[in-house]
Amino acid sequence: MSHCVVAITRCLVVFCCLLLLAGCGEEIDPGYKPVSGTVFLDGNPLADALIAFTPDDGSTASGRTDENGRYTLFYAARRPGARVGRNTVEITKEAAASGRADESSAMTEEESELLPSRYNTQTELSATVEATNDNVIDFQLTSG
Repeated sequence: MSHCVVAITRCLVVFCCLLLLAGCGEEIDPGYKPVSGTVFLDGNPLADALIAFTPDDGSTASGRTDENGRYTLFYAARRPGARVGRNTVEITKEAAASGRADESSAMTEEESELLPSRYNTQTELSATVEATNDNVIDFQLTSG
């Protein structure tokens, strides 16, 4: 093959790759925007809690807090974000299993939940996701 044909082939391959990469920056679903934040319990970061944003219509987004109480939400197939608009929020934190030997002494779902029901099964929490790419939504919870 001549040097000219090889050079043209290389240029075409690079051009095709650039075209593919240009499409990667597009939003998958503009109705969902990135959401992150921090959950605090009695002023301290709440680690290993599950947080879920449920819109009136659309997919629920969820995430888990890290050791510093920080979370990032994901929806459908680990896509980052939550539905734009009002979302009902539930935050749960389960007690660690205590190694109970028999089923008769197993904790019920209510006993294993460390947070008050006003944050989960009877949630009073809601949040509005804005149509921007910088939704930082923190939660200040109290155990009392």
